[in-house]
Amino acid sequence: MKQMALSRGRLLYIAAVLVSGIVIGLIVARQPHLQQLAVPPAAWPFAVSLVLDLVIGQMAAQGRVEPLTMGDRFVAVLGAGLIVTAMVAFAA
Repeated sequence: MKQMALSRGRLLYIAAVLVSGIVIGLIVARQPHLQQLAVPPAAWPFAVSLVLDLVIGQMAAQGRVEPLTMGDRFVAVLGAGLIVTAMVAFAA
């Protein structure tokens, strides 16, 4: 099976979404009332991912970067959501 190497843009996307999970986790751990909002904090990294995906998609259409794969999105959003969940659980 051929193994795909991650481009710099794809790695930066994954890292940015994972870091957003840490930031969101820190914010929610300090302000637990945010857990009562209509959209749970574990889903907030999805919004960060969406914004970054739109920017990267435009750049990919111009041929400036490699497009994201569904695997990239899955790893980033799921990982960030798990980070948020763990940080909130351990803060309680």
